[in-house]
Formats: sequence, C-alpha cells, structure tokens
Amino acid sequence: MAGRLRKLLEEESEHQWLAIGIFFLFAILGGVAIEGTSTLAGVDMGAGEAEHDGSRVLDIVYFDNGVDVASQLTHTHIPSAGHYLFSQTNENVDMIYEPSGFDKGDEIRFINEMSDNRAILSLASTQLVEITLGEQPTYRNVITNDQFWIDDYQENEGPESAMMVTQESDGSSSIRALSDYVASPPLANSNLVNWNNIVHLSQEKWVATGTITNTQSSGDSPASPSVRSAIGIIEWQGNLSIAPVLTSFSIGDEGQIHNVFSTGNSQVIIAANTGAYQVEDDGSINEIDISSQSAVTDSQGKTWFIGHQGTTSIATFYNEIIEIEELAEPIPLEIEISEYESGMIFMHGMDANGAFEMMTLDTTVQHSIEDGRGFLNFAFLTFFSIVLLVMGWTVLERYRKY
Repeated sequence: MAGRLRKLLEEESEHQWLAIGIFFLFAILGGVAIEGTSTLAGVDMGAGEAEHDGSRVLDIVYFDNGVDVASQLTHTHIPSAGHYLFSQTNENVDMIYEPSGFDKGDEIRFINEMSDNRAILSLASTQLVEITLGEQPTYRNVITNDQFWIDDYQENEGPESAMMVTQESDGSSSIRALSDYVASPPLANSNLVNWNNIVHLSQEKWVATGTITNTQSSGDSPASPSVRSAIGIIEWQGNLSIAPVLTSFSIGDEGQIHNVFSTGNSQVIIAANTGAYQVEDDGSINEIDISSQSAVTDSQGKTWFIGHQGTTSIATFYNEIIEIEELAEPIPLEIEISEYESGMIFMHGMDANGAFEMMTLDTTVQHSIEDGRGFLNFAFLTFFSIVLLVMGWTVLERYRKY
C-alpha cells in the first residue's frame, strides 16, 4: 500500500499548471466580486402605489399585514393645499382628515403606533384620537379637572398603563400618568425642562426626553444660552391620585434629539444629531458615539442610525457592538421621518432638487442568498463541494488502479 501511494504522489499531471492558473484567476475574480458585494443590499427608491408618493410626510405609522402596499396611517402636507391624514390598506385609501376652511392639521403633534394595529394622536386639548386600521376614529376624552395639550403618548401594553407629555395651561411642560384615559396630577419636579417625548423602559419605569436651557455654562453668552438635551427617568406606581416622580435626571450635549424608542429588552435608545444614548433598566446612561439624522430599531432590538444626505454608510448598534454598513450609493435624501415594520426600514425625506421621496431598506435580505455576498458564499460552497467530490472520486479511482 505504501508503494502505491508513493507512486501516485510522484506522478506528474500534464494539466497541473493549467489548474494552478485557473485557481489564481478564480481567487482574483473572487476578491473583486467580494469587494463589489460588500455594500448593504436591499436598498430601493420610490413609494410605489402609496398615496403619499410625492408629498411631504410629516408623520407615518406602518402596520404589518403582508400586502403589496404597506398598510399605513399617514400625515402629509401639500403647501398649496394643507394637511391631510389618511389610512391606506393595499390600494384602498380612507381619508380621515383634509383641510376645509381653517386647517387644523398642523395641530397634529404626534402619531404613535400601539398594539393591535392601533395608532394614537391628539388634535384637541385633553383629547386623544384612537385609529384602528380599517375602522372609524374613536375620540377619547381624558378625564381630568385641568386643561392641557398632549404632546406625546405611550402605553405599556395597553391603555391601562400609559404616560403622556403635556403642555399645561400656564405654558409649562409636564408629564402625567394615564390609566383607562383617567389622568394623574402633573409631574412636580420637572427641573425647568421642556419635555418632548416619553417611552416605556420597564415595569413602572419610563424615559422622558426634552431640552433644557443652560445659562450657567462658562462658554455661553447670557444673551444666547445653550440648549442641551435632557433625559429623565420617571417612575409611577399606578396610583392616579399621585403624580409621576422624576427619579433620575441627566443633561446631555448640545444637539437635537430626533428619535427615542424602546428596544424591547428593558433598554431605551435616544438618537440625536450629535450622538446617542443607551438607557439601562438600572438607570445608567451610556453614550454611543454615533451621530445621525434619523434612527429606527428593528424587531431584533438592533438600532439603525441614518445619516445626512450624502452619507455613504449606515451605522448599527446591537449587543453593545457598533457596526458600519457601507452603501453602494450615498444617501440621496435629507431624511425627516423613518419607520420600521416587518423587516423594512422606510425613510422619507427631500432630495437635492427639493422633491419629496421615499427610500427603503429591506433588512431581511442581509446575508441571505438574495444578498450579493450571500450568493457568493452559496456559489463558493457549491463549487468547491463539487470540486472536492470530483477530486476525492478521482483519487479513489486512481488508487484502485495501483
């Protein structure tokens, strides 16, 4: 047996140099192909059959129902006409509000998605509007003895436990708890913060963000004090006779907070144009060195940070790890609104010519066979599996001859 193996190894193949040349050619072409497929896949432009195509989208909520046109509740603005609010399921459009005389559409301060294909917004003092996909709006009057506007609203799994940011009758900003649309007294110790948004953190804890005017900084002129981001942790035990309590308060850098959301694992991500913050359940706040124009979090808890028009990459943050995903082309829009639903990131903004457009990113194709890199991996494994099988068969046949 040893003699047979030695004789087999000593035999020289007349095609060996051809085989080596083909191998090097394959390696070079493979390197070029890998470099060409190293950019983020699944990016597309255009709103398709969506009713908001060509309009400026001020706010939007996408719902998951697996149809050709993503189900959505949309607030748009047309300069020559005014504000419109409509829902769309596939190609069916239901107009909820359109301007007639005095345009109240500019009083829509937020639209937030809730569970069970619901969305909540506010148009009037101490009133919430609940819109369920395919149904007529329901107007929920908040039970209270006070007068205030609602600037933001979020639930913890349902209206039994909710929190809202309010603009009080004296012009101050505050936070109130809500249970089945009955309001608590306002937060007392607001630290002169102009609160903007609130999201659920865990159990009885919530995270509120806003801005605070800093007149004490040594580098600020008294005539033009700096405006810094404010982050507060709010606790409420469920007693409507007791106001929520601000248990922790931090002042961040100068800059504008544009997105605040829960990742679903007792963490809250705060994204701003100068950086980002991660708020933990224990109250700790960690800085993330990523600036962005807009941001979303997907169903896995990964946060996608989207930069300004012309940016050539998108940063992601997951499990304390920052990754930079390169784009095949620079971002063509100045993003104003971004949302995530069912594996898709929808980005709405304005292009260099002043036209309003939508850009989408399908996160489900990353590292799949539809992705260029995924296809190369599949082709590599398939090709070399065949090669190894043929080589093994050839070696076995030649060994038998000796």
